[in-house]
Amino acid sequence: MKKIKYNIRYAMPDDATEIMDILHAAFQSYVAELNGVDVELHALTETVDDILADIKDNAVFVAVSDKKKLLGTIRVKALTDDLAYIYRFGVLPEIKNIGVGSRLMAAACDYCSERGFKAIALHTNARFYTLARYYYGKRFFVHSTDDSKGYIRALFIKELSDDRNYDITPAEKE
Repeated sequence: MKKIKYNIRYAMPDDATEIMDILHAAFQSYVAELNGVDVELHALTETVDDILADIKDNAVFVAVSDKKKLLGTIRVKALTDDLAYIYRFGVLPEIKNIGVGSRLMAAACDYCSERGFKAIALHTNARFYTLARYYYGKRFFVHSTDDSKGYIRALFIKELSDDRNYDITPAEKE
């Protein structure tokens, strides 16, 4: 695949529609990995207004090509003073595996480190082996699993501090 030039930046309100399009494309492949489980993913039903609220209230990063096209996105919110939560992480399917997601993840982790969070949490489909391996490679570990959303979700944690005195309970509710 041809190398793509891109930068990571904070999302702006004008990016909301394109962010929604990226997530719809990315999460369609996520649904395919559920192997016929009928589930409604919030990432596929959120509106532009939902995205605008996240841009206003949380940290939303985007990867932007030199042609000004959005390639991927990731969101981070504070659950407590010690715990951040990553969500709505997606890259356009046609450019997967060229490093865009890894740079977005690095931006999110750097953001969390700079703000003094002790840990980062996220959920993913426990049966989506590619994603599970990806998160392990980024130094996340599985804390627990549940099936509250209609499929087996793994709660992954990445510790950013040697101080393991943080409460994971708020992430379990996401």
